[in-house]
Amino acid sequence: MMILQRLRSCQKGASAVEFALIAPVFFLMLFGVIEGGRMIWTRQTLDEVAFSTARCMSLETDCPDEASQREYAKRRAANYGVAIADGNITLKGNATCQGYAGANLVTIRKAFDSPVTGFVPGMGGTLVATACYPVLG
Repeated sequence: MMILQRLRSCQKGASAVEFALIAPVFFLMLFGVIEGGRMIWTRQTLDEVAFSTARCMSLETDCPDEASQREYAKRRAANYGVAIADGNITLKGNATCQGYAGANLVTIRKAFDSPVTGFVPGMGGTLVATACYPVLG
């Protein structure tokens, strides 16, 4: 009986047990925030690359044909540290975009793989960025 009373009043190891209960939730939240930020950053990069490519198609002489337009998009994304494959870039000239005819339309798809995909819902999948720019001149 005395042993049970001594065990009940003993506080040794309580911190370790509390840490073991709280740590998984804390680390899941920490890595979820980090991966969420990385996903938003990648999405913003794809939006910027799609807009820049559509603008290049419309205004600049750096993008006279489809091959140079794809290279422009891949190079622009690589400057931000994002790799895009040729098959994930869709270019369409003289398209109707947001109700306006005669625009260049660029769509970029990128698979977003995250190590926390199985633990945090909504993390991972395919990010899609679409941009239009009117053909001027």
